[in-house]
Amino acid sequence: MAGQSLLALADYCQGFQPATEPWPPLPLADDITISWWRQLIEAAPGGVMQGGELLEALQPVLPQLRLPQVPGISRSDLYRRLVLRGEQASAEELAAAGPEPQWQEIGSLELWLAPHPCGTMPVLHTPNGADFLLLVRALAHRCEPVGLADGVHAHAVSGFIHWGLIRQFGPQSRARLILLHEAPYGSVGASEVSGCPGEALWLEASTALRLEHELTHLATKRLLGEMRLNLLDELIADGMGMVAALGRFDARLFGRCLGLDQVGQPQPAGRWNSYVGGLSAVDAQQALALTQQRAQELETLLARQPHLLLPERSMERLHWLCQQRLDCPISGWPTDPLPSSVNK
Repeated sequence: MAGQSLLALADYCQGFQPATEPWPPLPLADDITISWWRQLIEAAPGGVMQGGELLEALQPVLPQLRLPQVPGISRSDLYRRLVLRGEQASAEELAAAGPEPQWQEIGSLELWLAPHPCGTMPVLHTPNGADFLLLVRALAHRCEPVGLADGVHAHAVSGFIHWGLIRQFGPQSRARLILLHEAPYGSVGASEVSGCPGEALWLEASTALRLEHELTHLATKRLLGEMRLNLLDELIADGMGMVAALGRFDARLFGRCLGLDQVGQPQPAGRWNSYVGGLSAVDAQQALALTQQRAQELETLLARQPHLLLPERSMERLHWLCQQRLDCPISGWPTDPLPSSVNK
């Protein structure tokens, strides 16, 4: 942090500034580009497109998926031609640039549309960690061979070039997509999940939790104009995700998924480190301690009022959570209903 000003803890603990204002009527309209994705998968069984057929359908409009992932590829003439200008390249040209991406489980690749009151999102899902890394590099990092931190199993990507959208909706069109890797959430085993009957069900719940987590971040961006690397945002997103996947919020599980050990102490390489940038080491530890307090308060409050866990009240719950601060106790559920613009 040499040469950089540290962020004051009080500023870090701020909530979402416009959160108390009424929200627009929900659900919000889908982005116009969703029609392209919907048309792609309309004939797929169960609304899920899979495997080699999916990759073959995506590669012509996402040439990023064909390019070698070698250092400097994003600055190459080949990248400019295929990705920036939408031109074609021969197999020989691609081979000369480097090895083609080596997909491990093409047959397990899946694409579906995830509905949400703040807009439907396409989801690209794989159970293979190496394939997930290839997807993240191709779509989020312009094919550069970057690494991913341990425990990263989801990525919401916005603004990448998609020639199917450009040709249908115009040159300013850009794509948004949620990438998911099927893995235990927070790298926490099923044995640490209270009431979980086994690894398979925890893996299934992890995917649901991870998806709702990403959709929540996108919702705060669309409704409040912010999607932050902040522990409050993670508490909100994990809170929404756990309720959607498990029907409850578990403060201890939240801590374990954030990178705390069995007795609640922060692990040096824990996921929490990603959300305290700009804070001094002392303030980072204080912010984490405050987050643990808020998590326990949230668990207690929701356990006492189980009607607040109902799926039909999810957007009320999100609106209420976004009005909290890390340095203040979780406020009780409002006695008066939230504005009528928020659907029940």
